[in-house]
Amino acid sequence: MGKDDSNAAKADMDLGLLKTALAGLLEEESTSPAPAGTALVAILRGRGADAEPLRTLVLRRRALRGEKGVEDAAERRALVYSLTKTILAAAVLRLAARGTVDLDGAAERWLPELAGRPGAVTVAQLLMHRAGLPDYGGRADYHAAVAAGGEPWNGDEFLARCGVIGGTDGPPVGSFAYSNIGYLLVGRLLERAGGLPLAEMLAREVFAPLGLSSAALLRDRSDLDGLFFGPSPTFGGAPVAKAYHPGWVSHGVVAMTVSDACRLVHGLTEDYLPGALLRRMRDALPVGGPMAGRPWVEPSYGLGLMMELDPAAGPYWGHTGGGPGVTPVAYHTPGPVPVSVAVFLDGEDGNLAEWMAVEVLHRLRGGR
Repeated sequence: MGKDDSNAAKADMDLGLLKTALAGLLEEESTSPAPAGTALVAILRGRGADAEPLRTLVLRRRALRGEKGVEDAAERRALVYSLTKTILAAAVLRLAARGTVDLDGAAERWLPELAGRPGAVTVAQLLMHRAGLPDYGGRADYHAAVAAGGEPWNGDEFLARCGVIGGTDGPPVGSFAYSNIGYLLVGRLLERAGGLPLAEMLAREVFAPLGLSSAALLRDRSDLDGLFFGPSPTFGGAPVAKAYHPGWVSHGVVAMTVSDACRLVHGLTEDYLPGALLRRMRDALPVGGPMAGRPWVEPSYGLGLMMELDPAAGPYWGHTGGGPGVTPVAYHTPGPVPVSVAVFLDGEDGNLAEWMAVEVLHRLRGGR
């Protein structure tokens, strides 16, 4: 057996063992009100001449195996929810690489919506959730409106309901406070600095350069037809694709395949961004201690990236998303043989999705 054949055989063995481990995680009892029945997994390992082919897995709970309708699941797109934040941040960094946007400059240059708020805010603080902005994640009126299946608020209404324009609501500037509203403003910054609608900006700055052929920013309810979803308690069993509107993600939401989500985090290299900006993107600050039920030991946040900084558990970076009917995660770990993984669940269980991703990274990052 030649060296190439030996490497291929070991890769297949690694994948078989990994599939067994991931299937075991999927079978574990979940406390989620919307447990996953199917997991889509995409894996990339290595770079350049040493790169292995992208591999995909479709895993199902034992009780669901044999059911029809999942044969093409790995090729179906899904909403990536807050993984969109990594995409938005990457586009801003592309503009920064050309000198169009100053990460340490005043965000108000592009965002007059911030005028009159307490404390000056930089573009980098906006990307790091440290801009002193409120959010709508805990608002009862938001959750009631989503569950009712109505038309979403427009951007100005999101800002008004959260008291952003001319208001003083929000945490102190410089402290970490996760804010979808902040990324709504990042989207506006991209349009104003780039001179194109957001969908075109993301296609030009992220999707095309990284070869994400399935990726698109969704705008209409009809765009959800055929996407990978499970049932959601938000809609009482009604199909998510019929009941939900993508406009309820205030900063915009991208759909892509699990393979392209994996390519996204694997593609954040010096070929895509200058090294100094990549280091800046990963220059994360701690956001708290270990999180109950989740794999994070030293959770931190950079420029649009969630990061594990503990040297034993990590490092790895990427993003977790979550919303009605699907949970996406995509993470990357560096090293002599870098590894990237994306997991899509047809349920609402971010803990499980993160543990599955970390299982892949820990098993494969040690090399061949």
